[in-house]
Amino acid sequence: MSLAERLKYARNAVGLTLLQVEERTKFGKSSISEWENGSREPSLSQLVQLGRIYHRATSFFLDEGALPSDVVLWRQKPSDQAADIEQQLIQLADQYHRLEQCCGDPRPENLASGYQPSDPFGYADAEQMAHDFRTRYALGDRPGNVLLRVLEEVCHVKVFHMAFEPSGTAACSRSERFGAAILLNSNNARWRRNFDLAHELFHLLTWEIFRVGDQLRAPTAQEEKFANCFAGRLLMPPEALELAIGKQRRGKQQLDFDDLFEVARQFDVSVQSLLYQMSDAKLIDRDKVPATLEALRPKLEFWDRSQGDSPRVRPLRFEALAREAIEKGNISTGKFAEYMGLSRTAAMSVIASEIWTRPEQEADAQVEVFPFDS
Repeated sequence: MSLAERLKYARNAVGLTLLQVEERTKFGKSSISEWENGSREPSLSQLVQLGRIYHRATSFFLDEGALPSDVVLWRQKPSDQAADIEQQLIQLADQYHRLEQCCGDPRPENLASGYQPSDPFGYADAEQMAHDFRTRYALGDRPGNVLLRVLEEVCHVKVFHMAFEPSGTAACSRSERFGAAILLNSNNARWRRNFDLAHELFHLLTWEIFRVGDQLRAPTAQEEKFANCFAGRLLMPPEALELAIGKQRRGKQQLDFDDLFEVARQFDVSVQSLLYQMSDAKLIDRDKVPATLEALRPKLEFWDRSQGDSPRVRPLRFEALAREAIEKGNISTGKFAEYMGLSRTAAMSVIASEIWTRPEQEADAQVEVFPFDS
């Protein structure tokens, strides 16, 4: 594909009009149009600026190979932002992968469901998959407390956070190029992000089962129900949940908000997720859950607001790899700025004050590791 075709493809991929690009770059619409129809070419500096708003590396425009066919799955797709956010997720995942390569520390994804694309799939399979995953990775009776760390450090899933609307949405992608990636909404409280994380994990585990034919780019309603079933079972194991509820009842026939919140807190999930899981376990009447949630809404909103923690966009390991790469001279200042989401001036300040001249920079030591016992 030519440079002109790639420029047009990149603009359309983020859902921008010529006028919107003009407003963001100050390039004239006529110039942008000429670049896209091939009558003339932009300069390198102009390509760099376009790459910033299209969330593309400059090398993307100069490549002559086939275009990548990345798929991003959404839970409640944000119609006015989706295209732009999708490309940001892909860009971040690609950057993470390149940093791993720069630092000689590639970590291929470690996810496998054990199901084949031809296998019929139902709710019992989703429940069994949750049990198997929890057992395989030793998540214990309170998986919500450790799931994010296990996915990042053991399964090598690249997890990012961004703020967008609607608040109930999340996304994921899987690629032979960068592996598995999940995008969570930083506007949500941690316990809501936990359910989103487990929900998106289901899609990654079943990617080869459901990402075929017409279902390639959008999950069906049935697939979403399976994902919710998996997430609930993974985060709230039946035996552990019943035991926690039994302890909280203390002989009572009814549980009030404080009781429900305490159980939800233990599993690091929302009260909403807890109630629906209790209804799935036949512990409460499912038909009464919506009315119960509406009655509790003021308290639920209060606790969601009070527990906001604004996680960073990039994982800690991503940032550590970027610092290692610039320190060892494996990436340029410009790349460091691009990867860290900083202006060049801000990046130079970070490099000067925190990486190259900090007193602890010279401190180092090596530890000899004895052979492991067989």
